[in-house]
Amino acid sequence: MSIDKFFPLLSLIILCNSSLNAQDENVIYNDTLTKNLFQIKKDYSKRIFESTYYTIQIYFGSLDEADSILNDFKENFKDIKTDLIFETPNYKVRIGEYKNIDTASQKLEGIRRIYPGSFIIKLSEL
Repeated sequence: MSIDKFFPLLSLIILCNSSLNAQDENVIYNDTLTKNLFQIKKDYSKRIFESTYYTIQIYFGSLDEADSILNDFKENFKDIKTDLIFETPNYKVRIGEYKNIDTASQKLEGIRRIYPGSFIIKLSEL
């Protein structure tokens, strides 16, 4: 084998066998910083969980119809929280705040008998 073919092959073997490090071996990790970052992440996740809830939307459309449905619902279900929300171009009537999807689903079954177009929405206040 000629030296022209041997030298590139030898260089490749040497490079493959040597250990290549992208970082300095003397890196010191600040453990308290890592703990603080994990605590911040944990607190943020808890805040998201606590502010997330399910609601039932029973109507979206014009203001007049939304007001009518909202007043009708308030007369029939006094103990359930109701909201009238405007999101361009529709008004939306949403009822209840449920932490558990199963509870919201059970409530939806009864509500659908009166308001057949109702559905569950997952909301977050963040």
